[in-house]
Amino acid sequence: MKERIVLVTGATSGIGLETARQLAAMGASVVLGVRDPVRGVDVARRIQQEGGEAEVLAIDLASFASVRDAAARFAKTHDRLDVLVNNAGIALPRREVSIDGHELTWQTNFLSHVLLTRLLLPSLSSGSKPRVVNVSSEGHRTGRIAWDDLELERGYGGFRAYANTKLAQILFTRELARRQSDVCVNAVHPGAIATNIWRMQSRPVRGTFAVLVRWFGRWLPPPSKGAAPVARLASDPALDGVTGRYFKRFAETAPSSRASNDADAARLWTVAATGTGLDVDFAR
Repeated sequence: MKERIVLVTGATSGIGLETARQLAAMGASVVLGVRDPVRGVDVARRIQQEGGEAEVLAIDLASFASVRDAAARFAKTHDRLDVLVNNAGIALPRREVSIDGHELTWQTNFLSHVLLTRLLLPSLSSGSKPRVVNVSSEGHRTGRIAWDDLELERGYGGFRAYANTKLAQILFTRELARRQSDVCVNAVHPGAIATNIWRMQSRPVRGTFAVLVRWFGRWLPPPSKGAAPVARLASDPALDGVTGRYFKRFAETAPSSRASNDADAARLWTVAATGTGLDVDFAR
């Protein structure tokens, strides 16, 4: 990974942080896509103390304006992007709406990563054997794309919303791989990992989850274990040319039948382009 430029979203904690550390240790120059620049600076300093290269790129996935600004700032200061890791994600107990008018989990986990990826396609096309890694979940198997209620205005549930975004990520992976032959794009389930993805749940749910984590803690791997398959998809030369696939940790695995539907993938591409203000066929 020496001299390769990697952008990781959600890089201040959990799998994103550990992915950034592992790739920096391999020699990559890591750009930390973070909502909180202060925490981002602390992470960058830690990576630098470990002998790696890291810088901070402020980006709030709850705001399309922030995503566009971050993509523009990246393109202005870097001549290429070799790897994009779309890792950041949230899970919310109650339905919330973003400043852009979208259900917040749908926008943060899916729409904004679509927007970021497409805006950075010119930078990726200038990279060396460029790759996009979408951090998904086996939870996608319970997801369902309800075309008449994509953003769950009726019957919202926190895990339902989360699972739907993970299904959408895999469909996006499939369609982007079909449309962009010069960029390898894959999705990965990193495993059941002890992270703080549920930190925004209500206090009782968070408390219950904390008890479960403590109770089953000896069997829950740390974030570094979840980062390993993500870092591998970003770096392993053996995966050159592999695209449009889904991995369960280190093994390529067939996703759910819903995640393998090419017609849904194409339809969702159009929905995401319209929702983020992009052309269907071109990033701008």
